[in-house]
Order: sequence, then structure tokens, then C-alpha cells
Amino acid sequence: MKEKEILSKIEELNEVDNFREIVKFIESLSDREKTPVVLCELAKAYNNLAVFENPDNKDYELLKKSVSIMESIEDQLPENDHLLNYRMGYALFYLDRFGAALERFQTALIERPDDEDTKEFIEMCLDKLTLPVYDKNFSQRVEDGWEKFAAGEEKLRQLISEKSDSDEITEYCHELLSYTFTDCCFEVGFNGEKYDLILSPEEDKYMLYLFDEFKRHAPESVKEHWNIILGRQPSDKNSELAFDEMKISLSDVTVRIEQQDKKCTIIGYGEKLSQLLDKDRKKAFWCFDLLLDMALGEIVNMRYVDSIDLSDKPFNSGDAVPLTKLRDIMKERFGENEDWDSAESFLGTITAYELKPHDFTEGEYPPSRFDVFYFCSSVPLFMIEYMDNEHYMINKADNDGVAAGFIFFPVHVFEDDENAKRGKKILDFRKELQNYIEDKAGDSCVFIGGASGLGNCYLDFLAWDIREVLDATVDFFAAQSTVPWAFYQSYRTDVRVLSLMGREGE
Repeated sequence: MKEKEILSKIEELNEVDNFREIVKFIESLSDREKTPVVLCELAKAYNNLAVFENPDNKDYELLKKSVSIMESIEDQLPENDHLLNYRMGYALFYLDRFGAALERFQTALIERPDDEDTKEFIEMCLDKLTLPVYDKNFSQRVEDGWEKFAAGEEKLRQLISEKSDSDEITEYCHELLSYTFTDCCFEVGFNGEKYDLILSPEEDKYMLYLFDEFKRHAPESVKEHWNIILGRQPSDKNSELAFDEMKISLSDVTVRIEQQDKKCTIIGYGEKLSQLLDKDRKKAFWCFDLLLDMALGEIVNMRYVDSIDLSDKPFNSGDAVPLTKLRDIMKERFGENEDWDSAESFLGTITAYELKPHDFTEGEYPPSRFDVFYFCSSVPLFMIEYMDNEHYMINKADNDGVAAGFIFFPVHVFEDDENAKRGKKILDFRKELQNYIEDKAGDSCVFIGGASGLGNCYLDFLAWDIREVLDATVDFFAAQSTVPWAFYQSYRTDVRVLSLMGREGE
């Protein structure tokens, strides 16, 4: 059949909402007949089946299938193709991935700037992003994920024990973990006594927070057979990294260490690394970073290595040490406490930054966060992207059902007195707020820092269940008389702030 005839048949079925018949019809076509335009219609049918057949219990797997189809044909259609972007946005919206959906609808609007349906979805996305309440927030995803993993882990153990094809093992484990994480890196294996599930944050501390929350809720039935490990562990000193047709062992590499306060720069050299550096610089750095994970352990690499570099020439005698001895040296320098290399200890660390507040007219109240002169954070990229109007990190959190944002309140009501200075009183009040939320809804969020501004004080967090967090916050402010108002805002500059408390006249 010609494409025009196929599309005509699909249109007839769409007019009577016979979405199942559309799926059956398109799937019966030959590969040649499944053009990008036809496959886009298949994705639309999956969207409609997922949302309309059971509105109270959407079929997420059909929506994921729709996204997968459209991703496979995206390069074959115009960049701003309205139908592709609209249908992709539609699927992402009902998958609770509102930030990614917003970007798709905004792209769809370029080709059809007057399309009312697209405009309506953009407004709905902004509403959802203002108060990110998900059908399945991260707390629910953790619960669902462990339920699925517990039901399927016996088969996973069997696949590992029988030394099945590595792709089959990876695909099955990915399927089990996909109920919790939109995307994650992992390794599985058997250590002779128990099975290991190693969750790798890939140098992303935000992901480490998610993995830590996931691990904390592991059921006893799973822990009986499995070790849940955060970050790649140090490898044997004889280990080697194999990729393409090359093998590089830890003993092939020497390093030079440049100390920088509580972190350091590691410069590496190896004959094979040098050869790779000439051919593919990006891959050479990727290879060296992975070798550092193998030598140090991923958490130590993340925590203490500020930057890496590669030399194309051997180091002078006395300037370098074997990569195999680097972990021992790092322990001497940074291992004051026994938990120096633990993920839990690393999550408790924060970094402080000083900023120049944005200029604003005298008497004008500064926009949220743009008045900040000091902030501390364990995941500073959220703040940095917010100030730059970028959305990579906040969209990533949104994809996982995590509400990343902050509570803020005014500081003009705090004054010096004989008991305390103004700055201390502000920070004490913020700490009181944090303690209250932790007491009432501590299992629903993790606090990642705070900020001081000319007009406001800020408390930053990742919420696994934003309702629980904001309910506790509202209760706190309702019971105090110090500040006249308080707001919540996501780490986005394109959404509204949400009023948590406000008194008349303020």
C-alpha cells in the first residue's frame, strides 16, 4: 500500500476512536510500508490507548513504547515537525515528565504558532512544574521498584549463576530498575557469597541521593541475597579495562597529584593512553576517569578528585606514582575518618559559594534567588542552572518524580538585639524550619543546602513526596509569628512561585 492509502485508512479508524485496530493495522504492514509518518501515527495510537482506555490508571508501558518509537524516527523528520513534537510532548506529559514535555510542546508551537491544543498543554506543563505533584512520585517509584525487583530477582540470580549472555542480564536488570529510575547505570555480579547490585552515579551526586534513598528501602527478602552498593568499588590491582580492541591495566598508568586544599588534580600518563589521546581525546579522558574509578573506587574519585588531565609524555623521575598505589596515598591525605570513602559520608558534605547579587532598583523587592550573596549546596548545579535559566538538572529530577526546589521567606523582619545578631537569628529560624520538616516529613525529602540573600533566606531540598513536605511547611509557618509570608519555588525561572503563607497587607 502507498503511504497516502495507509494514512487514509488510519484516519477512518481515528474518526471512530478505534485505536486498537490502528495498532493492529500498522503492525501488520511490511517494514517498507512503516514510513516515519506512519510510525508517528502508531505512536499516537499508543498514546490514545494508554490515556483514554483507562483514564484512572494510565498504561505507562504503552506511553514508553510511544516515546521509543518516536525517538527511533526523530532524525528522519524535520527538526520542528509539529506532529512528532506534539505527540512526544503528549506521551511525556502523561509519563509525568513535565519539563521534557514542555520543551517538546514549545518546539511544536514553532511550526504551528496558533495551535490552541499546543498552547493549552504548555500552560498545563507550567502548572505542573509550579507544583510538581506526580501520579507516581519518587517515593511511590521506590516502593514499586522494590516490589518488581523482589519478584524478579530470583530469575536475575539464575541468569548470573548460569553465566548467561551479558546483554540478556543487563536488559533484564534494566527492566527491573526502570520502575524506579528513568535512567541509571548499574553493574551486577556474584562475589562468591552474595550477589552484588552496584548502582553507579556516574559522577552525579544528585543520582547518588536517589540511589541512597532506594537502598534505604530495600526489603529484607532482597537483602538476604543481595548487597546493594553505591558506586563502583576499587578493583584488584591486576585489573584491566578492555574496550574496542584495546586493553589497559592499572599497572600501565602512572599519575602525578596536585594538591588543592581538600581536593586534588590527577594527571595521568601511559603509553596506551597517549596513543589513544592522539586518536580520540574524549575517549582517552573517559578511559582515564574509569581507570581512576577502578583504582580509587567511584566515591573517592567523585569526592576528592577535582579535575583530571592527561600528559602525552612520561613524567620526570620522582614526579609520579603508579596508579596502583594512588588509593593508599589518597587515604593518607584524606582518610582522617573511617568513613572517608563511604557514599553516606560524602552525601553529608556541602560546598560554599559567594555571589554578587543582581542589581535591582532601590525599593524594588528582588526576584527569588537573584538577591543571593552566599549559598552552600551539596548539588550546586541546581542553583547554577537556575541562575543561568537552564533546565537540564531540574528536568532530570522531574523525570524521576523528584521535586527539586526551595522554600524562602523575607529577612527584613529580623533585627539585631542584645541576645543575637541579625544573621544568626535568620539562620536559626531556617534551621528551626528544617528541623520541623525533618520531624514531620523527614522520609519525604533530603535537604541539600541553603542560601542567604539581600531580601530572602532560602532552604533547598529534593522532595520524594512534595505534598508531605509542603504540608509540614505550611503547618510550621501557620504556628509562628516571626515572618509575614513564605513561598515555594521549583528550580525554574519560567514557573510561578507557590504561596505557603501570607498575612493580609503583606
